[in-house]
Amino acid sequence: MLRRSLVTVAATAVVVTATGLPAVAVNNYPEEQSEAAASVLDSALLQNELLAAAYSDAGNVSNAGPNQGNLNVELLGSELIHLGDIEVPLDEILDFGQAGALVSRSEASSPADAYAVSGLAGADGGVELDGQTEDFGLASVDVLSVARLLGVDSLTDEIVDQLLIEAGALAAEVDAEDGVIADPDDVGGLGQYRVADLDLYVHSPLIEDAASSIFDIGGSIDTAVEDLINTNLDDSALTGLFDTIPGVPTPSITVDSNMQENLFQSVVGEPITSANQLITIDLSTGELTVHLDKIVDNPDETEGGLNELPPNFELIDDTTYPLVAETIHELMQDVTRILIGAIEDSLNSVTINIAFTDESPLGNLDVSWSLPLADAVNGNFPEAENNSTGTMAPVAEILVGTINTVGPALAPILGPVYDLVISDEGDNIFELLINDLKTDSVTAPIREVLSPVFELLAQIISIQINHQVTESSDTETSFDLSALSLGLLPGANELARINLGNAAVRVQGDGGYPGIDPELSVDPSVVAPGDDTETTGTGYTPDSTATVQLEDPAGDPVGDPIVVDTDEDGGFVVDVPVPDDAEPGSFTVVGTDDTTGEAAEAPLTVQLGGGGEECTDPTITADPTSVMAGEDVQVTGTGFPRNENVIVRLLDLDGNQIGDSVTVLVDDDCGFTTPITVPEGTPPGVIIVDAQPEDGGEGAQTPIAVVGGNDGGDRELTAWFEHETRTAGQSQTFYASGFDEGETVAGWVTSDALVLPNATADADGNVEWTFDVPADFEVGTHVGTATSLEHGDQASAEFQVVASSVSGGGDGDGNGGGLASTGANVAALIAAMVLLLGAGAVMIKRRREISQAFATAMGRISGDKPAV
Repeated sequence: MLRRSLVTVAATAVVVTATGLPAVAVNNYPEEQSEAAASVLDSALLQNELLAAAYSDAGNVSNAGPNQGNLNVELLGSELIHLGDIEVPLDEILDFGQAGALVSRSEASSPADAYAVSGLAGADGGVELDGQTEDFGLASVDVLSVARLLGVDSLTDEIVDQLLIEAGALAAEVDAEDGVIADPDDVGGLGQYRVADLDLYVHSPLIEDAASSIFDIGGSIDTAVEDLINTNLDDSALTGLFDTIPGVPTPSITVDSNMQENLFQSVVGEPITSANQLITIDLSTGELTVHLDKIVDNPDETEGGLNELPPNFELIDDTTYPLVAETIHELMQDVTRILIGAIEDSLNSVTINIAFTDESPLGNLDVSWSLPLADAVNGNFPEAENNSTGTMAPVAEILVGTINTVGPALAPILGPVYDLVISDEGDNIFELLINDLKTDSVTAPIREVLSPVFELLAQIISIQINHQVTESSDTETSFDLSALSLGLLPGANELARINLGNAAVRVQGDGGYPGIDPELSVDPSVVAPGDDTETTGTGYTPDSTATVQLEDPAGDPVGDPIVVDTDEDGGFVVDVPVPDDAEPGSFTVVGTDDTTGEAAEAPLTVQLGGGGEECTDPTITADPTSVMAGEDVQVTGTGFPRNENVIVRLLDLDGNQIGDSVTVLVDDDCGFTTPITVPEGTPPGVIIVDAQPEDGGEGAQTPIAVVGGNDGGDRELTAWFEHETRTAGQSQTFYASGFDEGETVAGWVTSDALVLPNATADADGNVEWTFDVPADFEVGTHVGTATSLEHGDQASAEFQVVASSVSGGGDGDGNGGGLASTGANVAALIAAMVLLLGAGAVMIKRRREISQAFATAMGRISGDKPAV
């Protein structure tokens, strides 16, 4: 269940920090051709390199080495760090008091050869990366002290009074030979590093106080057990065992449960670790530890964990606290299970007390028998206690003798209540009780602690594993590696970094990555908020990764970084989204080579409406317009919303989908082109190509004909309209000729698509259709097409729809006949509808809603597209 695949979250490689830190820390011998440096600790907060931090360096020629530095904890702790005008001893925020024998070694043996390593002193005098973790000791960073020095003090001591980042092994090694920096372990980029036992340690009075709540829960369980047994114990069967003894009164029966301390110790007696190993909590001390090394998972299921991470891996991000909160929930479920398990183990602390008492002037009867429930069920019975006096003593002796012989008869009486307590039914009772009490008294306080802890961490500190800084050219390469790097006040204005386990080299040569010269381009370069831009990178490290980040006009990151794999040529293509709420302005897309740290940029303009005029009036065309079943049609759309998906499909005239749909992305010019296949077995006839934006916006349709063949040969088909111009509502007739007698011919009119009923060619090979020009036919050219459904050949003709003022309201031949009144227009509309119904025409519209549908024997007319 542990979080996120590593390849999707690697941060971009760092070239220059925001505080003027050098791009690479190894810059002690700028006049020499190669150099090396290594240390346990390095930071711009320090005035200069600290010999006490196991610092060593080397410069080719003047100080080639090998040179070694050793950790001096006492001296190191007294060094001063500088935060603005504030100076404080290093050991106020960083403690190496438990560190082992840590050393570093640096050597620059030639212009192209250098070596740096920091780690554990080896027995042979060398430096080891892979010693025992306990030999490295422990280094810790006091996060609360850092926060208060930075002026961030959101946590009070009542919530958290100690917050530490603790690390065991911290080591790094960089080796350059012949100008090439080695990658000896083939993971995590160049060089190699080691981090172990990385924890976030929290001490909280609230967690410590939660222990008393566990004790209270134990008391509530005692009460519940007593009530359960009292309710279900067969008292009459128990007292009936003694009915035959004369002079003995009916005994009293009480139940005492004293499991509280046992239950308390089962939870508080030792630390509890979650099943995923992420969190350990010790309620007795108020300590909680988040094992940060358990946050990462490895996609290839290797065991490297922290030591196989990509460069500059941010260990804590916005997925961390939800994971921690989920783990706390599961841990509290473990507490419930521990308590329920402890109930069964503690049932000898539950006693069934039977007391016989009677007082008289001549003596008292006082016989008691306390039965530990678990022992009694298992056949182990203590003896009865007799404190009787006077004349009741003989009766008591008989009673005690009877008690000491009836043990076997108790098992059938006590067994059922014992079984009930440990049964699923009993577990459910206790689980409900525990969870009800635990949520407010234990779980909530722990979350109350951790939520502000992670909010504080997000404000003040970045925890990076495998921190790398690289500069590379055709002649020189610098590479700086830190096992653990803590960035203070992370973000665009990061204050500084504290680097632990460091090694760095600078050598002559290209580092083994010749020709790395990243270039970046975006298409389109002008987008609207909410759109994507296709980003293309070239010249990056082949078969590696690059990180692409959108930055706003101020240079701040917008959205999450995108890690993309490069191909064998060092190229990649990735879509970079622009948030819906992005303000218009000049943005930048930055692509960083994760291997070398080199970056390229491309400008991106965000403006309302994107890169052109608004996309309106969607229209589609199909080519060809007559096809056989099984063939493709090329569909071209214009006027659709840019960068939106459009679903293209085929419909019959009743609106039923034919075959599979195709989803296509509209380009920046508001258009698209896509093939779609007419399924095998589709019968001859007119079908509709339908294109609708996925966002529910306006779409478009156009008819095509499915034909039985394409063997029309050389015959000449002719088509014409009776009137060259028409106004909306006027009658028009479409003619075609050249067909065979009895041949079925499909007809339609576009641009606004009007499907006409199939016609049968007469003895002269002629067909005709009469229709009223629909009211919403746009002014302009409209094309009629007649298609043979048998042979697939076609004939087309055009006519113009004009405004009524142009035609004078006449019939297009100068014969007048226009309707002048509103009433007449209504009458014409009704007449047009009747004619269309009679003809069986189908009007296809762009709007998605179906406003009207009329079925006829020959087809369907609709004020919209066919029903979907």
